[in-house]
Amino acid sequence: MKNSHLDRRSKYSMQAIRTALFELLKEKELQNITVTDICRLADINRGTFYKYYKDVPDLYEQIETSIAEESYQIIKENCLDNFSVKELIPNILNFIVDNDDFNCLIAKNPTGTQFIRKTILSFRPRFIKNMLANIPDLTEETADICFDFLLGGAVNIIIQWINNGKNIPVRRLEKILIHFIDSVLNIKTEFYI
Repeated sequence: MKNSHLDRRSKYSMQAIRTALFELLKEKELQNITVTDICRLADINRGTFYKYYKDVPDLYEQIETSIAEESYQIIKENCLDNFSVKELIPNILNFIVDNDDFNCLIAKNPTGTQFIRKTILSFRPRFIKNMLANIPDLTEETADICFDFLLGGAVNIIIQWINNGKNIPVRRLEKILIHFIDSVLNIKTEFYI
């Protein structure tokens, strides 16, 4: 019983720290946020902060890692075993719509975010294997190029959408991305040779 109370208190403290960081990111850049800022806003002492995190960049990295793991599960369920763009894209967009923390991470660090790197590296080999199995005469080199093109384009479209306040309805963006990916994957095989 004692451990569950401590566990609940730890979860509360970690959530308060995370919430404080995201509130501060709305008004400051990450490098300008201090542990003192976070502790003051989260109404915790510095010892509590340091119990879970080394510093503000460590907190940020741990949040990115947890979001990357959550998004990886979405990709794993829709892509790794049986690739389906029509299932993957809506699930990713729904994750983004439902996760303000993710939006804040992307808006504050769109090009170098750990989330994007970890996610790309996690499923790239199996995605390329799937492309090779489904597109006749496709070489590994060309599959690699196609993957970079598809993912780079889709990620940039999503980043712009987030940074523009999600100005396009999610279902419309979903159709645009699915059409974009399908168009590349369905180009005549002569192109790939």
